[in-house]
Amino acid sequence: MAFFDKKAQVANSNVNQGMVECDRRLTELAQNRAAVVMQIGQLFLASNTPESVKGSPYEELVSSVAAIDQEADYQEKRKLAIQGLRKCEKCGNILVLDSAFCNKCGEKLESLFAEQNKAQNICPQCGSTYAEGAAFCTSCGNKLG
Repeated sequence: MAFFDKKAQVANSNVNQGMVECDRRLTELAQNRAAVVMQIGQLFLASNTPESVKGSPYEELVSSVAAIDQEADYQEKRKLAIQGLRKCEKCGNILVLDSAFCNKCGEKLESLFAEQNKAQNICPQCGSTYAEGAAFCTSCGNKLG
């Protein structure tokens, strides 16, 4: 009977190895599929704008991505400004905050310090508006005045 037991163990081992190989391949295929779907989505976003997909099932999703991109751009600019730097909109060169021209491409840079309405209170830390008489900024917590 030991002969049959050994043959059953070999058969079970082959079955287990086959199942493990199938699971590994299924995982690999799922990862490949996810990567291709990601590429399709990136190509779709690169060739469409919120305006070009108005009225389609993609409108809300494309608008959400555009809003996220806009917020990320704002946060990148804010991070640079906190460090006393800014980025040239034309070539991407990093410059000192008060630069008037890009030293790489020569682009004239818009002033970041636009004339402020005297009636409007602007937080010097984050640029958010705050109510008259506020002691702290409601956006970043900076102590005011």
